[in-house]
Amino acid sequence: MENQADRFVTMEKKDLIVDSYIKWKIIDFSRYYLATGGGDVAQGEVLLKRKFSDRLRSELGRLDVKGIVTDSRNKLMSDVRFALNNGTSGIDEEDNIYNKKLDSTSFEQTQEIGIHPNSMAALGIEVVDVRIKQINLPSEVSDAIYQRMRAEREAVARRHRSQGKEEAEKLRATADYKVARTLAEAKRQSLIIKGEADAETAKLYALSFNADPEFYVFIRSLRAYENSFNNTQDLILIDSKSNFLRFMHNVDN
Repeated sequence: MENQADRFVTMEKKDLIVDSYIKWKIIDFSRYYLATGGGDVAQGEVLLKRKFSDRLRSELGRLDVKGIVTDSRNKLMSDVRFALNNGTSGIDEEDNIYNKKLDSTSFEQTQEIGIHPNSMAALGIEVVDVRIKQINLPSEVSDAIYQRMRAEREAVARRHRSQGKEEAEKLRATADYKVARTLAEAKRQSLIIKGEADAETAKLYALSFNADPEFYVFIRSLRAYENSFNNTQDLILIDSKSNFLRFMHNVDN
């Protein structure tokens, strides 16, 4: 028998939506016939659902959410089934509803044969199995929890993105610094090498000039000729007796 999902309150005063089902059978048709007004199955299910709901509500009220959804769940179902089949201690006002389904003779007979008037056996019914199919939070609570979880995840995501951007900026700054330092060091080394080369060149020129000043002047003149006549389209007007052309006047020397 499928039960409609119903709202129950735990020991922590938290609401749960519980979906369950019951397997039952008739063990005494005469009691069942009298209790259901002529063997009406729908009436029997109404009585069973009402009794089951009351018993499940009582059992869930003694447990917290963790106990309901974990190891205590099987024990919970066993306790509910046992209480339905064997009755509970004492008869409250709601129990009188079921007892009124029995006539006075049947009620006395149940007591004589040891059947608790508050049990399903008093109605000729035995509960074979009780199972909880699904436990959910109420929709308004689920929505609130979902929104809170979403807000928390979004906050975590924003924090991670912010940290990622911060780390990226640090890495870029470090890389830019290393590049700038490397370029500066390379430029410094190139200037040092160039300066050393220029110094060595000047030294060689000085040595050459001191060793043979005339040869040094000749080399300088050749370089001047090379720079001046490197383009065949150029036209130079110069006095043939100019000192600039003195090495061209006397090739033998």
